Amino acid sequence: MDVNRDKYHCVERRQFEALGPFLEGWEAPVDASACSVGPEVAAALANDLISVGIVSERSTDTKVALPTEYPLPTKAIDPEFPSQSRRPACLHAGTFFASFARASRELRRQPFHLTVESVRVRKNHNRRRAPVFDFERMRVLVSAFDRLRWLYPRSYLCLFDSLALIHFLASFRVFPEWVFGVTADPFEAHCWVQVGNMVLNDTVERVSAFTPIMYI
Repeated sequence: MDVNRDKYHCVERRQFEALGPFLEGWEAPVDASACSVGPEVAAALANDLISVGIVSERSTDTKVALPTEYPLPTKAIDPEFPSQSRRPACLHAGTFFASFARASRELRRQPFHLTVESVRVRKNHNRRRAPVFDFERMRVLVSAFDRLRWLYPRSYLCLFDSLALIHFLASFRVFPEWVFGVTADPFEAHCWVQVGNMVLNDTVERVSAFTPIMYI
């Protein structure tokens, strides 16, 4: 994922594995002979990735070539909770619409990497000052968000809706993970919001099809 350009780069596996021995932290595949390609292919790929900033010839401000380790969820928030009252959703309407307006403005007007960095900075800044995690309170907030979503005149988009939910929860000093994942064949990208082993705005079945590549 190229956050600076807000795009994904797909590289054929054999080609990337040929480049692997030159990457710090790379773990060789079990059958190294099966992934060998010519050195000219590896050199061309290296130059392409360096040109877009995915790979660097310097170790400063970079990370080792290891897969992102993030646990996929095993549970999901029940969108029907609590079903007995609509009052909590109404109480949070102002915060809801402000969160959606902010997400819309950020995704339209500023580079994506600045949006990602602002979420990261806010979360890190509030990490120590956040209240003790209250699962029931978070479930009420997510339920209110889901009910109010029907009032917002825009089709669902995982990036937009996840960012809006993150802003909404941050207003109540709840700071979940923003997770990005991909599938390879066919290629598909997706993102969702997660706390521990629970996905907040999707189903376990849906997100389990993706391999996490970044989380904030």
